[in-house]
Amino acid sequence: MPELSAIILTHDTLRAIGIKHILDTLFNVKASITRDIKIIADKIEQFEIIIVDEYNCLSHLDLFIPQKNKTIILTSTDANRYFSWQAINSTTDENHIVEAISALIKNLTRNNSTQSGLSSRETEVLKLVAQGHTNKEIADMLNISINTVLSHRKNISTKLGIKSVSGLCIYAMMNGIIH
Repeated sequence: MPELSAIILTHDTLRAIGIKHILDTLFNVKASITRDIKIIADKIEQFEIIIVDEYNCLSHLDLFIPQKNKTIILTSTDANRYFSWQAINSTTDENHIVEAISALIKNLTRNNSTQSGLSSRETEVLKLVAQGHTNKEIADMLNISINTVLSHRKNISTKLGIKSVSGLCIYAMMNGIIH
């Protein structure tokens, strides 16, 4: 498996060093630490894994929402009750932290390889639907028939389990398909 890259964004240096050590030694993940959001804002998409504390995540939701699938929130509470995102409680024992990171990395790599099962064309159609284009406009933009657009939309709805346009828009935003 190729080496993954991670960025850890937190003001808690000791916590960051511990997470970096776990990622580097146990998971062969090349991790970097920063305390400054400006450093990663422009190159956030370059990282396969983003680990961010609650404060930075909530303060910069517009930056992290499109990267939700590869973001792990580092908390000192049971954040799974509050976030639908992947989270690690850094106050639990070492075995739980290592197990949580292992599960999250497996989940991240699986999500990156399957990407919800949408084909590249279906992702294109979803993006255009989420941007508010009509079936006719999408057909014209992609040089396909309206029936093909309808087939793609049907497949997208089936694969994602989302029937409404508003639901598809939210899915597209939360998964970085549109910004």
